Amino acid sequence: MLPSEVVDRKATRVRATKSWQYEAVNEPGSLSDFGVGYMSSDDFKARLERITASFFSSDWRWELSDSEPVEPTVEQELAKRLPHITVASWPSRFELGGVYLAGKLALRETAIVTPCRLEYYEPRMSLERVGTFYPRFSQEMVLYADEDCAVVYKPAGLPTTPARDQQRYSMQRYLEQHFEKPVHMPSRLDTAVSGVVLCSLSPRMNRYLQKAYERRWIEKYYIAEVGSAPSWNMRICDRPLERDPRHPVLRRCAESGGESARTRLHRLGTSANGGTVLQAEPITGRTHQIRVHCAYEGFPIVGDPYYGGLDDSVLHLVSYALSFGHPFREQQRMAFVLPMELLPDWLRGIELPTPFCPAP
Repeated sequence: MLPSEVVDRKATRVRATKSWQYEAVNEPGSLSDFGVGYMSSDDFKARLERITASFFSSDWRWELSDSEPVEPTVEQELAKRLPHITVASWPSRFELGGVYLAGKLALRETAIVTPCRLEYYEPRMSLERVGTFYPRFSQEMVLYADEDCAVVYKPAGLPTTPARDQQRYSMQRYLEQHFEKPVHMPSRLDTAVSGVVLCSLSPRMNRYLQKAYERRWIEKYYIAEVGSAPSWNMRICDRPLERDPRHPVLRRCAESGGESARTRLHRLGTSANGGTVLQAEPITGRTHQIRVHCAYEGFPIVGDPYYGGLDDSVLHLVSYALSFGHPFREQQRMAFVLPMELLPDWLRGIELPTPFCPAP
């Protein structure tokens, strides 16, 4: 039996379905979204469990008060509260990350001062598999670099920045080790998305890129595969987004309010799998924007378990190209396209458009 103060978030995610609108039975206050169809409460819970499992196996939280006895250090307290975890494994778990005290990353010897919150995020895989679970860094991932910025390739399955359950494996961590300096990631790709990413290597470039993304000075292009063919060649989805209250990871189109979100979609052709290949240009940059907008239009992305995509082991969405004016190169316009050898297998053989020009 788990202690009553533990919050285990494994309990709630949704089976992929071709229809996007769902109505969660016995979900008070929930709104139906996106298209036609209904989803039972069991299906909804299954989907939420899938989403949670994709981030970490379980997370544990305790509110430690002055009135209860606690061990002197975080490691000792966790060993007491989680007896199913072997004591000998805690040094490796702390080295990986995932332990937080009062919202800050904790070390084995970190002293506990109550009142405070203690959290532990278990990794998705066994400790023995961690070293082979995430893609490893290689020099070929750096497509361009100068003293101020770098354009890099992030493989699918690698977090852009350190995750809650582990701090060792991320694009940002790899780049900081490679460049031997702080690296800032003003724009991120979802872990499941591969492709080009722009990062800053200097404080002055970081300040500029923050402003450039806010003012939409940077052009970004994605390629996605969807399961069926739209009747249109070009479409602009202009629907604001909001958090889905049923899970902190999910987003949805807002019926009112929400953050403005706009995506330009072009149909490019048919894939070898019989699906349809789309070029997506996010005019704004909201979390999960392309994924939600494709689903809203009735064409969820293949391999997207969050928003009703057809089942596949990988998400068929890639950051294909980007362009920006370099502020410290006399505003020289720089354009980068993902090299052919780094394209995912599902995209090989597709004739891709010339970036930075509207597709026909």
